[in-house]
Amino acid sequence: MTHPLGKRRPFVAVAAVLSVVLTVGASILLPAAFAFDLQAIAHPGSIADKGPGVAQLLRWGALLDMVSYLPFAVLVVYFHYGLRARNQELVALLSACGLAYVLIGSIAGALLASAGPPLVAGYASASVEGREAGRVALEALGNASLVGLWGTLELIFLGFWFLGIGSLLRSEWRRFATLSIVIGLAMLAASARTGLTGQTLVEINGPIDLVIAAPLGLLFVWELWLAARLWRGT
Repeated sequence: MTHPLGKRRPFVAVAAVLSVVLTVGASILLPAAFAFDLQAIAHPGSIADKGPGVAQLLRWGALLDMVSYLPFAVLVVYFHYGLRARNQELVALLSACGLAYVLIGSIAGALLASAGPPLVAGYASASVEGREAGRVALEALGNASLVGLWGTLELIFLGFWFLGIGSLLRSEWRRFATLSIVIGLAMLAASARTGLTGQTLVEINGPIDLVIAAPLGLLFVWELWLAARLWRGT
């Protein structure tokens, strides 16, 4: 792939690795606010009475998740300039999908980080009615972020981006392109499952859920593989 940003390949490689590191960090810190309880993550209102310490974990975990999306924008721009000569209209559409994924995911993290912690921190001093209202608000906010934005909407855009990138790379990066297509299909399947059932991505209730959710981890493999190729200059 002849690329006008070829001299900046190390920078793009670092962005890919940084995306993995930040995402893994957020995947540890944010569940820590829920004591790594998958059922609690599925019902965010359950941590409303856990106190200021949990509120801070929720804030920093959600902020880290927000930041973890931003390096992916560098990858979207890289492929935009590298592939636009092949199909300018398609690549423009794919780039819009990739940047929509970054924007939607980071907005979800920002919403959870800004609105969630005050609900948890203020629970102890609230009236009985206020506590119940706070719990309901936290549940609604968590579902909007975990199910609506992270689990459904963003995966639609990311799935189509991966499918498009994979189709355009088949002639020269065949195995990498195949992995891209597999990830794209997995993203769309996970989005459909979450949207239709209302379950979060971490809720695994049977073999079908596991088959749908497991390939999502291939995103880390894809980013590290891309980083290695770019660092070597291939």
